[in-house]
Amino acid sequence: MFKSVATALAALVVLGGCNSSTPPAGNASVTAAPAQPVPANATTDPLGTTISGNVALREPMAIGAGARLELKLVDVAQPDVVIAEANENVSGQPPYRFTLNFDPMRIDRTKTYVVNALLFDGDRRFVPALQAPVLTHGAGSTIDITLNAEATPGEKLKEDFGKLKAQIGGMTRIQDAFLDGDLSVAWDGFVSNGQVRFMRVNTELGEGETAQRSNAEYAFLDDKPMVVFKKGTGTRVGWDAEGNLILNERNSGPVSEDEAKSLHNDALKALAMGKTKVPKRK
Repeated sequence: MFKSVATALAALVVLGGCNSSTPPAGNASVTAAPAQPVPANATTDPLGTTISGNVALREPMAIGAGARLELKLVDVAQPDVVIAEANENVSGQPPYRFTLNFDPMRIDRTKTYVVNALLFDGDRRFVPALQAPVLTHGAGSTIDITLNAEATPGEKLKEDFGKLKAQIGGMTRIQDAFLDGDLSVAWDGFVSNGQVRFMRVNTELGEGETAQRSNAEYAFLDDKPMVVFKKGTGTRVGWDAEGNLILNERNSGPVSEDEAKSLHNDALKALAMGKTKVPKRK
């Protein structure tokens, strides 16, 4: 488990000679701290009972309140067996200092141990850039851990949309156009393995300079809306396989829940249009 900030700072004073500060209310055990090296092999005890160090980010990034830092001491040969762990909310600018208590009786000096760190900030996860060995084979009990930011589910979906769009040249193209009163619609779509995967829909309501025009792109996966992109407003919304909204952005800010539902319905209508033109398999 984490020690209190006061304990962690006091330990660092002994080990590295740095200045301590008054801990905040609540005795949070992981705190933002100025970047500084952690002394290597700072204890005369070859094993000890605590591991201390800093967790930093490779690319500086603001971390929101309520972010969660997880630390686990594991044997690299059996990463599912946790020897010691800590889980604490963090805030402020990294790096975060930590101390982790462990039972030395559970350490086999012939094995290799690492501290696995994960930082969760909203839907973004930060993972170790490299493994952080400790305790055995001369690794010592003080470490610096650097984390890399992973793409969020929404960012991954946006990337998948771009990849799909780049592939439509190799798909079967379908198209149609029609008039419905003052509404003019022209669209083309792209089919792969008998399924509509991508559609481009242009609409025009009215005539002349007062006409309202829109251009939208739709991506589908397994006959379900995947992403809707409306060019004029920079709107991008997308859903996972269960229909959860995971991508929501627009030039003027995220769309509302009702707008997202309306765009989802527009995607279903576009999909229905496209299905009427899908070539029948022989």
